[in-house]
Amino acid sequence: MPTTLCLLRHGRASGQSRDADLSPEGEAHVSALGSKLAAEGFRPRAVFTSPYRRAHRTALLVLAALGSRLEPVLLHELAADSDAGIAHDALLAAGLPEGPVLVVGHMPLLAHLALLLSGQEVGFAPGTLVEIELAEPGDSGRLVRRLGPEDLAT
Repeated sequence: MPTTLCLLRHGRASGQSRDADLSPEGEAHVSALGSKLAAEGFRPRAVFTSPYRRAHRTALLVLAALGSRLEPVLLHELAADSDAGIAHDALLAAGLPEGPVLVVGHMPLLAHLALLLSGQEVGFAPGTLVEIELAEPGDSGRLVRRLGPEDLAT
């Protein structure tokens, strides 16, 4: 089974500081995303998140919707202004299991990481999930799907 990096931009936030939390709209969207993923049978094997409050809170809300007991692992290399190559190396060093791996972070890092891994430019509105399947951790991969806020509208 290949590793699939599931890059998730945090939900809409109340500000840009490290301590900014999700807005009520951001919480509602992330919870709806988690419910959609749960209905699909999504079960991450590991979860990594930026140390920023809004990213960590996003991971917790998705995990709650999934009914998962996983604890997010904080990686400082997933902070907003980190380098994609350094973030990629930190993920590899942390150990990427086979199967889905949820990675919650920020722009522009996630867009750079998606480009590095898939060779494709991808847009990341708040609460957007992008799945990139890797044949082997450390290899380039292929873009599987992009699930944005517009895909959850009723």
